[in-house]
Amino acid sequence: MDIRNWIGLFVLGTINNLPYVIVTSAASTIADSFGKKNLIGLVFGANVALSAIVKTINGAFLLNVPYGARFIANAVLMLIGLFGVAYAPSFWFSLVCIVFVGASAAFGENVALGYLRLFPSKMVNAWSSGTGMAGVLGSLLYITFGCVVGAGGDNQDKLRHLIQYAFLLTSPAVALYLVSYFFIIKCPKTVPAVPQVQEEKEPMLDEEEFPSVDVKESSFRRIFRCLKLVLWMALNLSAVYLFEYIAQGCAAKVRPKSEYNVGCPELYAGLSLCYQAGVFVSRSSVQMFQIRKVHILSILQFINMMLWLIDVHYKFLPVSILPSLMIYVGLLGGASYVNIFYLLLHDDKYPDKDRELCINITALFITFGIIGGTAVETLLFSTALKND
Repeated sequence: MDIRNWIGLFVLGTINNLPYVIVTSAASTIADSFGKKNLIGLVFGANVALSAIVKTINGAFLLNVPYGARFIANAVLMLIGLFGVAYAPSFWFSLVCIVFVGASAAFGENVALGYLRLFPSKMVNAWSSGTGMAGVLGSLLYITFGCVVGAGGDNQDKLRHLIQYAFLLTSPAVALYLVSYFFIIKCPKTVPAVPQVQEEKEPMLDEEEFPSVDVKESSFRRIFRCLKLVLWMALNLSAVYLFEYIAQGCAAKVRPKSEYNVGCPELYAGLSLCYQAGVFVSRSSVQMFQIRKVHILSILQFINMMLWLIDVHYKFLPVSILPSLMIYVGLLGGASYVNIFYLLLHDDKYPDKDRELCINITALFITFGIIGGTAVETLLFSTALKND
């Protein structure tokens, strides 16, 4: 059962994040294909534009909706995004469709992380490892399509054909996403398949003469209490994402323009693969060792970000060292993600009845970090680093 569920959760994580990762890997190409290279930050921004909203909706209103219904809804979002980006007639229409891709990844992540509370805590490694594999697989697929189709320098028609192939050929994976949930994963029978928030409170009224504090607690107070519980973890996760998304965006400008959209693999796509490889390795590491002092990862990622920003202007780092540095960016980001969610699922500090809400609140801060990172990156690339 454990092996079967591990495989199922691994596949679920892989497919959930695959379209999102392909957008990230193709961000430079998407912008270039419409002549909007300096607006690459908007591609990243569109990928997270609705993330906070869909995560809030899931955490606030959908915790009693069956997981199956939520996974089906997420599959529909995925397909809308994939087909929309493939046939986008303009940069702005493409951004709208990328919003659906990002919303799918965010909504699916929150649903799956909540679903994981029904399994042994170390099963988070299966999901997180799957999301890491999505990065590697998405980058490899995009590089493969690029090598077969040919990037073609400034040839925008070839760039658009590359995008179309990448997104259309990814769409069948959505079927595997649903097969994984409905046919591979078997939820443990010792726990309910759907959170029973209200039912948990009823026995308290029978056992005590007066309602307990928990029964009187409003939704707002419960959310605020859980926010205080997870705030340190959430802020660190947000900071790591902010720093790593700025560093990742810098990969599109750390070398002269003539070095991009040529060769196989293309430079930006190759660096994206290095980043995803680092994420995959570190997100698969929690069964071997755990890191409790997650703030150290945040500090190291900040130093990383500063190095990449400086290199955008001065371009002093040789291209040969960039892959190693980008792997390091991915290692820190993935380690922060998997260790924080492992602690949320494992640590007794977080009450079982509030665990899914705590997870949803923390996951929401990922979006805040990505939005902050893309905003800072877009601002810098449109002002101080515009001509670099």
